[in-house]
Amino acid sequence: MLDQMELAIKEGILEKAGPVFQFTHDILQQTIYDSIHPDSRILLHKSIGKHLLDAAANNPSIHMLAVDQINLFCRDGTPSSEERALFANSNAKAAKFALSSYSFKQARSYIDTGMTLLEPNHWETQYAISLSLFEMSASVSCTTGDTTTMHSRLQEVLAHVLTFEDSLKGASLLVKLLASNSQFDDARFNCFDILKHLGETFPQEINASMVQNELPAIRTMLTNVSFEQMKALPQMTDRTKLNAMTFLNMLCMCSNMSKPLLLPILSSRMLKLTLQHGLCADGIVGLALAGYSMFLFTDDVLLALQTGRVCEALIAESPQKHLLRSRLCNELWTSLKLLREPWQVVTAELPEMYRSAMLSGDIEGAAMCRWLYPCACFWSGALSLSSVSQHLVGCLKEASKYQQSTVLFSAMVALQCCAHLSGESINEVEMKSMEELRALGEGNAYLEWQMFLFRPANHFYMREYEQVAELSQQYSVSHPSPLQTKPKRILHIFRSFMVGISVMNLARRTSNNAKYRELGEQAVARMSQLETISTWNFQNKRLLLQAEMHYLNRDLVSADAAYEASIRSAREHKWLNEEALAYELHGVFCVENGMRDKGTAQLRAAIDRYREWGAANVAKRVQLYVDGLSAVQSKVGDAANQSCG
Repeated sequence: MLDQMELAIKEGILEKAGPVFQFTHDILQQTIYDSIHPDSRILLHKSIGKHLLDAAANNPSIHMLAVDQINLFCRDGTPSSEERALFANSNAKAAKFALSSYSFKQARSYIDTGMTLLEPNHWETQYAISLSLFEMSASVSCTTGDTTTMHSRLQEVLAHVLTFEDSLKGASLLVKLLASNSQFDDARFNCFDILKHLGETFPQEINASMVQNELPAIRTMLTNVSFEQMKALPQMTDRTKLNAMTFLNMLCMCSNMSKPLLLPILSSRMLKLTLQHGLCADGIVGLALAGYSMFLFTDDVLLALQTGRVCEALIAESPQKHLLRSRLCNELWTSLKLLREPWQVVTAELPEMYRSAMLSGDIEGAAMCRWLYPCACFWSGALSLSSVSQHLVGCLKEASKYQQSTVLFSAMVALQCCAHLSGESINEVEMKSMEELRALGEGNAYLEWQMFLFRPANHFYMREYEQVAELSQQYSVSHPSPLQTKPKRILHIFRSFMVGISVMNLARRTSNNAKYRELGEQAVARMSQLETISTWNFQNKRLLLQAEMHYLNRDLVSADAAYEASIRSAREHKWLNEEALAYELHGVFCVENGMRDKGTAQLRAAIDRYREWGAANVAKRVQLYVDGLSAVQSKVGDAANQSCG
């Protein structure tokens, strides 16, 4: 054969580059191919494919090349029963190779061809290959957002599995499907049921006292955890425990969205299993969630941050680091890491985490990363509201495509807030009303929390402080804390900040209302504590709250100095929206205390910053206030002139 190849080179048909032979021109290749009789071509594809299969020896590239040739034969030829079985297995193996390199479209082609080669009664005669192909089909459908096919494949798998062990892959995909549609109660029920069969039982109802009892045990375990200790653990090999960790991980994901009270109990179990049976990727998730639970339910923030650093080091050395980064983007990166590192630096990592998640097929993690980026940029002012809105529109379209309902509806809430502050209309995507979103948020703790944050932001930046205080009160009443320390999310900081500013303004208007004063003092204390962790993120907020408290106490000299210090800090630490806010509050303070010229200058600076942020409606509101001051000044001048005349 090599002699013939050399002859083809001499004739100018082929050329050789190292060990590779190729046609000298595509047209020449196609002409020779078309000259072969169709029946002979079909058999030639089969012959080439079978020879390549024999030579593949588990080489992915050669195996997939062989299957490509075989499938050309299968498309137009008639394989025998024995060949159908052989080629179905070959396609399944090719699909696994494609999935290992995240080539989902290619994998889908191999899976679909493999399924067409199965016998009519394949669940009885070809059980193993049928299970493999249908599970891979459901998995790829999940990755590509084809939930209809995913649901159909899962029904087929779960109707025919012969053992509990065989049902686990399908059961895990079903949990993902339920969670993507915000059916969190059903997803949690399925996880608990599987875990019971894996030997991990939990009380039927987990209440606050159980959580309170578990938190000291978590604290003890985390206090003794270090990177070196975790690295020294053996790898977890017990299949039952590995499966349990997988379902505990998924259960934690569902619980964080719908019932965060479960997180301490679940993460504690994961940490105990890791320490007893060895480390796995899900064990790193369990450790991170244990630290996150300490942040949510205790005031031991430093221990939570220490745990976060250990997890980051473990993730950096893990073969599954891309999956782990996207899985923990919410609990680790945009929670614990944002507490201590510059907000804008951490936020800038999210687009790369999104790309890694998409490449690895982690649709849930990718959706969360894509949502968290514009969300974090909104609160920090890192991007203009117009840019934030464009990112949210992209997020909405992708979340709709992949049916990630929690991200979809959260992005709608944020986009409505951007439109309200910027004055821009929303035309590119179909939106739901706030009333519809509130109804959808019932039972979805994460969506409810996002609504609670963005709805007050609408009022806060328009100086509608009564509505901010009212919404805060409504949330506190409808979501009473089951623990002494309320569960916190990182954006709780902005809630505390907005409420603190609002109530201190209200206190000045209502004869120094004691209730409002107490809430303001709590906000100052909270932000002072956070400033000890990160000056970059929290100093300007603490200074602005402190300025409002000084004003409330009529310490005008200290208030003036604190306002100016807050402006400087916000500028130095790149919090554009809060720099604008500080200029505005300082301007109002100056005007109300007889420093009109200075106040007007500060208000004009606020207008410039609000416009730079893209908050045109907010800038317009401040401009109207400045215009009103000018009108009053003009009337005063006219009156003085008339008096002199």
